[in-house]
Amino acid sequence: MTILTRVDGASAAGRLLLDLVVDDPANFRGRVRGHAAGELVFAEVSAIAHRAVRDGSEAYYKVLVPVQGYCVLNQAGCQVRLGPSDVAVLDMSQPYQVLFDTACRLRIAVFPHRVLRLPMAEVDAITATALSRRHPATALLPALLAGMTTRTTEFGTLELLRLADTVIDLVTTALAAHIGADPAATAHGVLPRVKAFLEDHLDDPELSPAMAASAAHLSLGYLHKLFRAEGATVCGWIRQRRLECCRADLTDPALYELTVAAVAARRGFVDAAHFSRLFKLTYGVPPREYRILNGIGNFPLTADTD
Repeated sequence: MTILTRVDGASAAGRLLLDLVVDDPANFRGRVRGHAAGELVFAEVSAIAHRAVRDGSEAYYKVLVPVQGYCVLNQAGCQVRLGPSDVAVLDMSQPYQVLFDTACRLRIAVFPHRVLRLPMAEVDAITATALSRRHPATALLPALLAGMTTRTTEFGTLELLRLADTVIDLVTTALAAHIGADPAATAHGVLPRVKAFLEDHLDDPELSPAMAASAAHLSLGYLHKLFRAEGATVCGWIRQRRLECCRADLTDPALYELTVAAVAARRGFVDAAHFSRLFKLTYGVPPREYRILNGIGNFPLTADTD
């Protein structure tokens, strides 16, 4: 018989739905307590002997850490037996089975493929294998998940979001160590692609960090982290690049017929007065005066704002 169990208390927790196959459904006992924090869903599962199966339909990874008892993971021809504090990862887009032949308790974390920032083919090669606890990132994960699941109510929303980012970073680091990838080098390659996307869309007034994160298949938190590492913010970078482009346009003789408002609009500034204030704050003079000082004359004044 198949029994569906759902994590309570979070809309995103539906990603944790499992088919549980048990020999004696009438006497089956189990509990799943879960929470969502940003892109991460984490939970603690307690149950008597059962088998968890999944056909594979979600583009998510699942991290499993047994606390009590043992389980056997099967996926893509790989099989591994996990004991307390072991760590393994399953790909929820592919079929898998988790067998518990005795009562068990384990902690799990689920997050989208796109936030892992590692080559998917290489990660797939080490799913359903025990990650070495000799690596410090792997060793830290059980304790971190334990704290998040047992002391959830003690954290505020922002604290849980930061902890969720830490979990994903630790998993990335642990997996990278096993596949020989360098997370720092991966991040270094991601940022130029993000900036190229932003450059291509500077004229879009709706351009936002969320849009860039989605296009680059990153979590919004990780995108902000990449820019913070450079001492910047995403919105600040967009604003500065737009101002730099406007400054160049204002001194371009080919664009002298455009009003200042039109120059601003073609770079994504929809409020001419706001643009003028930003321009003066950044460059010391209003945009129209800047144009005059750079020898661009006979430009129209209609609709311009200092």
